[in-house]
Amino acid sequence: MSVSDWTPASSRAELEIDREWLQKCLAISQQDALEALPTRLSADEIRDKANYMQLSLEQWQSAVTDFSNEDLVALIRFFTRAEMLLPGWEAGKTSPVIALNKVLRLRGERLSRETLIWIRQNSDNRFIPNGGL
Repeated sequence: MSVSDWTPASSRAELEIDREWLQKCLAISQQDALEALPTRLSADEIRDKANYMQLSLEQWQSAVTDFSNEDLVALIRFFTRAEMLLPGWEAGKTSPVIALNKVLRLRGERLSRETLIWIRQNSDNRFIPNGGL
């Protein structure tokens, strides 16, 4: 069981995703340092950025408009492991992985079979990458 700050849905709707911080997430993923996430992020980042796990598709679309498809796949990998490794980052059907995958699909891209297998092997969230049915 983890103890974390709770942010009301109305306040989350006003949150703007820190694009500079997403660049840090991207770097961690691209360096294959995902298993070290608890040590690569500060306690403040772990606490404060946990709210990102509950943000809307629209908020994610706005935040990643100029990210490449490869960047989005790296962020999908980041948030897949973050949900498993960081306390308070459990997201279920609101996972950013779902939103990022939808952004890819809107661009006409699909996750590779290899990435889909990787997600299944590295997460117990049954909703990712496509959301609820």
